[in-house]
Amino acid sequence: MKSVLLILYRIFVFFYNIILRPRIMSVYVHIKSKIAKTSIIDLNVFVDRKSVIGGYCYIAKGTIITKSIIGNYCSIGPNVKIGLGEHDYNQISTSMRFIGSPYEKLTMKECFVGNDVWIGTNAVILRGVSIGDGAVIGANAVVTKNVPPFAIVVGCPAYVKKYRFDNHKIEQITKSQWWNHSIYEAKKIIKVLEND
Repeated sequence: MKSVLLILYRIFVFFYNIILRPRIMSVYVHIKSKIAKTSIIDLNVFVDRKSVIGGYCYIAKGTIITKSIIGNYCSIGPNVKIGLGEHDYNQISTSMRFIGSPYEKLTMKECFVGNDVWIGTNAVILRGVSIGDGAVIGANAVVTKNVPPFAIVVGCPAYVKKYRFDNHKIEQITKSQWWNHSIYEAKKIIKVLEND
């Protein structure tokens, strides 16, 4: 009976998305999640009910997003995992069977992904991590701590390899806040920034 209800729910979500959220192609995106109408979510992406995704984002196949806030203009590659549950290994047992409200306990801290962040294929962002605006997360990286704005991080655990721009350019881009504008306005601002 439970599996029949789940199938009926997935069918409902499918039609809900076709009618109200046509850019969301996955039936695993919770209908209570807050997703901007300009963002595109590919097949087999899971987004829980407590996540927020900003405008003009693209999220590729197989990605899982739990209790996360994602800014505007983010590009998230296939099979990325953001904010999955983390078991408390200091407890006698790590089994979910001994945890009251496992979803709430295992996902206590939110993840924050800034604006214009690129997250490469198979990257894992642990619970409670914040990623700054303009950062790049390399493919297969495991991000265990906060990432500064415009940093490029790689590895397991992820470390800062370098920064995308010098401090002056980072300051100019940050001051422009181009990611808070429509795509048409953002293109104009970016063109000016590129010519400086």
